[in-house]
Amino acid sequence: MSSILADKLHEYPQQDVIDGSGGSSDSILDDCLNQNDGVLQLIHRYAGRTFCTPGKRLRLDEKSYYPDYMNGTGLDELWMCCTVPIVTGVVDTRTNKAPFREGESHVLTPSGQVISLQDLITANPESVMGEKVTAFAKSLYGDPTWPIVSKKFDNLNPIPHHLHWSKWEVYDINSFDNPGVSPSHYHTTAMGLYPFVTKDQFLDCMKSWGEGEYNGVRHLSPHVMMHIDNGFVMPNGVLHSPTDLCTHELHVTMDEHFLAEDLTLDGRIGAADAFYACREEDYPKDRHEDWEYLVEKFDFAANQDPDFVMKNRRPAITAEEFAGDGVDAKWIVYGDFLGDQKCSILRLTVQPGGKTQFCPESPALFHTNGGSGRVGKLEVKYHQGMVLGELYPEIGFITQAALSNGGVQIENTGTEPLVLTFDFPQNAHSKTPGVDAT
Repeated sequence: MSSILADKLHEYPQQDVIDGSGGSSDSILDDCLNQNDGVLQLIHRYAGRTFCTPGKRLRLDEKSYYPDYMNGTGLDELWMCCTVPIVTGVVDTRTNKAPFREGESHVLTPSGQVISLQDLITANPESVMGEKVTAFAKSLYGDPTWPIVSKKFDNLNPIPHHLHWSKWEVYDINSFDNPGVSPSHYHTTAMGLYPFVTKDQFLDCMKSWGEGEYNGVRHLSPHVMMHIDNGFVMPNGVLHSPTDLCTHELHVTMDEHFLAEDLTLDGRIGAADAFYACREEDYPKDRHEDWEYLVEKFDFAANQDPDFVMKNRRPAITAEEFAGDGVDAKWIVYGDFLGDQKCSILRLTVQPGGKTQFCPESPALFHTNGGSGRVGKLEVKYHQGMVLGELYPEIGFITQAALSNGGVQIENTGTEPLVLTFDFPQNAHSKTPGVDAT
């Protein structure tokens, strides 16, 4: 008999959290797999960033964006699949601690309790993730874990200009998350540096941190208008300030960054805070605020590549292997970058009354972008005005157990197109999608 933890997930005070540690989760995993033909139902996990303002496109009820226990911080992120707790700096005033297992993915059990996805993976990695992903994850992290993070970030203003020393990312900025945005919008992402920027100019910019009104780093970067319903990939080491649109993002399972500007529309950033999320293995602590060292470490070649946009944009292409009668399938993120096959994103649209047998090579996370239907036995429906604390069937995980039984049937049972987006991990495909695309 599994024990129940005293702590609750901040969004779901009514749900008991099962203690899945100590190898006691095998029977719970079996129950979850049997309930929906190998499809796990994941719950929405929300988070706020103290230095950001919510764009209010996460489809929450108006009152739910600012929980009274978050000390004024609003919810601007939806975490859909992350096997480790995140750290935002927010303190839950009910506990005076960081929110319990903040952002970490949890599965709804048949009994209405929740258990962390990581506990179920630990119980039987091959049944959940398959042998290939399990082996890859062990090589990367030492232990079996889902090797990719899926989330949405949604901000009223662009995120502070920053870079990741080690973490690469991919973006899917789509019309479902951003209703009413015209194709001719002017929402831009700053990325890299103009080719004419010299090392001394960049150094002067960094050395002026906190000395004047604004250090001006964003003035040194080209701004690229993001193409709605297409993908983009962002290599590590490159400055970027993601657009003020709701963005579906995947990245490797880690969190680290350096903030490069001292003033944003959301307030000032101190020099110490700029280095707060730098890992020691990426950037030594004794070099914080040593601007000459930072500029020497900075990858000017990657940041000033004149073909950066051409190399990293991902126009949507047809996914022939999943398309069919009444079923449209598109790769949104695909291909190799940084030398090998990273993650990929597939968008599947099933017309009313349509159905398809879906059996990709790898397990995958999925979330619902529109309509209603079923994936295996899991009934899914797209919602508006979601209330924090209530459960909504929109997010799922197709396990290896489902794929080993021939995959899952996806059926549109509603009157609108059923739109599902699938997130695949690194090396998921024997042939990299889109390698022939131009």
